[in-house]
Amino acid sequence: MPQWPNPKRPLLVTDIKRLICFCFLLFLNAGFGATPAPHRTLTDDDVKHLLMARAAMLYDEATGTIIYERSIDTPYPPASTTKLMTALLVYEMKGLDGSIVIQPEDTHVEPSSVPLIAGETVSINNLMHALLIASDNDAALTLARYVAGTESKFVEMMNARALSLGCENTHFVNPNGLPALNEYTTARDLRRIFNRVISIPVLRQICQTREFVLTTKAGSKVLINHNRLLGRYPGMGPAKTGWTLASEHTYAAAVIRDGRELQLIILHSQDKWRDAVVLFDYGFTHLPPIPPGPPVHTVSNTPVKQPSS
Repeated sequence: MPQWPNPKRPLLVTDIKRLICFCFLLFLNAGFGATPAPHRTLTDDDVKHLLMARAAMLYDEATGTIIYERSIDTPYPPASTTKLMTALLVYEMKGLDGSIVIQPEDTHVEPSSVPLIAGETVSINNLMHALLIASDNDAALTLARYVAGTESKFVEMMNARALSLGCENTHFVNPNGLPALNEYTTARDLRRIFNRVISIPVLRQICQTREFVLTTKAGSKVLINHNRLLGRYPGMGPAKTGWTLASEHTYAAAVIRDGRELQLIILHSQDKWRDAVVLFDYGFTHLPPIPPGPPVHTVSNTPVKQPSS
């Protein structure tokens, strides 16, 4: 931390530099821990000029209304939001019980945020947390092999499941979303996949878990959720992030306030965090009225810190 200059002598250039550094650190610390202000009132023109994503969709779950859309049927690379489909298939085919013996081929993908060691046994539950919280690529390959025997067969299952959900403009090439030819999705399709995943309570909870302690032969590691808005943007719930050089930022997220859930998809953005705040702020000031009739199902959301298992 920079030291304060002596007040009894004139300020030197080095003193000024130290003060600037000190103020900058204070700014960073204040910004990172501060509680966000209530949502802003944004107009259509505001969003048009502020939004950087090439494709985006904001959906009101209570009324089934698309509140905002931009190029929602234009295909873009999904990056690690691909792992939503991987998680869905693993859960539907195998559940979260049981464990897997790690094979050498499971550990060859890079980058890997959770180092797995060939021959060790890891629980499905732990691997699913690594997949959705830390976006681990090794975990994606391991789970794919566990479900289908081979990665290629699992990818066939991914594409078949996408079609069954009505995703006609989606094609997966691998279970982790690393760059590959002919790999794409749309904002409309990705919302369908995301909505199915978060309709499953245990997967929804994992996607909004802030921290998880994972213990393997490599040691214990605290997995931090890649969603930077979790705990910072009011009502932020389950989400899955993604980024590659080709895809830029991708994002699937849900925010819940007063029982109303808005689901957001962002594809090919230079800054998904800024875009997400813009769209959620816009959405909560333009909520469509709920039509009269039977009570509409609402949701609640309480992110938690989970212990290791």
